[in-house]
Parts: sequence; structure tokens; C-alpha cells
Amino acid sequence: MPTTTTASSAPQSTDGQGHPVFMQPCTAVKLSDNGDILFKMKANEDASVTVSIGNNHNSQITIPMQNLHNGIFEASFSGCTLTGPQKLVFRVNGQETLNPFAPLWFHANSLSNYIELPDPETDTLIAPRKDIPHGAVTHEFYYSRTYQEFMSSTVYTPPGFKNGKEYPVLYLFHEVAENKTAWTDASRMNYLLDNLIADGKCEPLIVVENDCTVMLDYHDRPDWFENYSQLEHFLIQDCVPFIEDKYHTKTGKWSRAIAGIGLGAVQAGYIGMRNTDIFGNIGLFTAFWISAAFHAEGKEDPFYTAAEYIGRHPEVIKVFFRSEGDLDIHFKGIEAENNLLSELGIDKIPGYLFKVYHQTHNWGSYRRSLRDFVPLLFHE
Repeated sequence: MPTTTTASSAPQSTDGQGHPVFMQPCTAVKLSDNGDILFKMKANEDASVTVSIGNNHNSQITIPMQNLHNGIFEASFSGCTLTGPQKLVFRVNGQETLNPFAPLWFHANSLSNYIELPDPETDTLIAPRKDIPHGAVTHEFYYSRTYQEFMSSTVYTPPGFKNGKEYPVLYLFHEVAENKTAWTDASRMNYLLDNLIADGKCEPLIVVENDCTVMLDYHDRPDWFENYSQLEHFLIQDCVPFIEDKYHTKTGKWSRAIAGIGLGAVQAGYIGMRNTDIFGNIGLFTAFWISAAFHAEGKEDPFYTAAEYIGRHPEVIKVFFRSEGDLDIHFKGIEAENNLLSELGIDKIPGYLFKVYHQTHNWGSYRRSLRDFVPLLFHE
């Protein structure tokens, strides 16, 4: 069972006179060698301070923190079984408060603190290695005629990137309630790709992320696909031309891939399957895309129509990758989806692959999906 320890027994940082040292950036959360998680928070001395850990709001574990000295609150947590990036919520007198000395990410439509916890299967994949070259992550700003405003994309370029060489491109979508920083901040996608490229397990590639939460009203189901169409138009008319002009990428559908996680996978499937003249490779990570089609009541189902076309013309797609966690809330619908895709003939595509991971709907599943998807791409 997990155990918690208040500040009186938690390890303390002190100076030569035994006084606590003021906290430095990213020192408010530490993972000790024995697996204990150590927390710190600066607040008024008479405050009530707690920290909660976990991405699922309904199952977060809350730990009380205790004032050590001069308003430095500490606590430790033992026996944590969570893995990968996990949200942290610090509360001062019951109010959620960002801890400026703990790592930050954008999650669940808000900026919050988090901690990266060990995951034996993926830790070596996402750890930056000293003995290999590394790629770069940049932010590009350009005008979108679709949105009538300037947009920003996060772009990963591989180690040794030079404008004189042409590279294939993966357009990678985030999950609902996240943004274009998710794959680099939370998933450490850039390190994962650096390592795969260094080990010769995937082709050097460029990866582009955009903000993809474009639904005008989440509960207005008839507008669901209409808003997807706006994202589709932005990607094809604005983003792809900008990236291919700025980065001198390889062109042609076989040098482009589109993929995403969760709702981002539904979006990637919608755009990719409807535009097989532009994208030759599709990845749907932890997504149950048939369910989204039910939201378009009274309209032609664009998912089914596109999938039916691909089933009749399997040569239009080289790689069609799907994944799901067996503990995911969507897993119960996968059998029906598999049966439908089989009926349509999509599972007959030579590059079709469906993977199941022993994971929930989390970054552990997302990282494994990306690890298994990119080695399939862009082979001559």
C-alpha cells in the first residue's frame, strides 16, 4: 500500500546552520533512489497545504504537507504504482496553486504541475542519451487563411537536419484538452525519435504538431464534422504548404504521414482517410473512431464512407496502424470496430497493423504507439 510521510520525517535541504535552503527551479518534486516522491511548496506559515497526484481526477491520491521552517512545506509519498507523466495539484488553503519550482505541462485544458514516474518499458526510449546527436524543437509562426490569424506549429527536426536534404513529414495530433506542446513536453517525443534514429530503427523525419481542439461547441453534435473540416482545411491549405516550403521536405503522399492520440486520432483518421491523395500513411493511437461517427446524426457518416473507399482501394494507403490499451475505457468497442474494418477489407492492407498494450488511456500507451508506428514509415 502507498504510504505518505509529512515533513517531520521527510528528508530536508538545509544550509550549514541547519536552516532550509530556499527552493531552486524544478526542485519542488524529486524522485528518490528508493522510489519515494519528495514534495516541497512555499506558502504562508499558517497555511494548509496538500498535493494530489494522478491524471484521473476521480482517483487522485492527496497527501498533506507540513511546514518545516519559514513556510517551506514538505511531504513524501512511498509505494506509488503510477507510471509515466502524472499530474500534480498543489492546494494552499483548498485553492489549486501552481508550484513555480515544479515542472509544468498543459493538461486537461489548463497549465498544471506534473512529475515523470518510472516506466521500465519506455524509460530507455525517452531518456536523452549523451552519446548520440540530438534533433531540435522549434516553434513556427505563419498566417492561416483558414482561421484569418497567425498560427503556431511545433516542429521537430532530426539530428543533422540541413535545409539541403529532404525529409519525410509526420503530422502528429494531440489528445483532447491538450495542445501542440503535448508530444514534446509530456511524451518527450523528441528524445524517443532521437534514440530510434540513432539505433537505426526509423528513418530520419520531421514531425509537426498543431493546436487541434477546434470544436466550436463540444456538445453541438451536428457541428462535430463541420469543425473537423475546418481543421482539415487549415492542415492541407495552410500548414502543409508552409512546412514543405520552409523545410524543403520530400513531397508526395508516400512521404507524408498523419497520426494522433484519442480525439486527435479521430481527427487524423477523418483527415487522412478523406485525403488519400495527400497522406499515404495513417496512425490511430488509442482511438475508437467509430463512436465519433455516431455524433453526426442525420448526416452522411464520413468515417464509414472513407473507410469503405480505402477497403475497395487498399493500394492508396501504405501503412494503416491502430492501437488500443486493454485497460482503456474505449477497449470494449474495439471488437465491433475490428469486425467492421475486416468487413470493409482494411485489414487486408499490406501495411495494416493493430497493437494492444496493457495500458489505460495514458501516455504509456501513446509512447508505445509512436515507438511501434514510426519504424513502419517512409521506406523506399
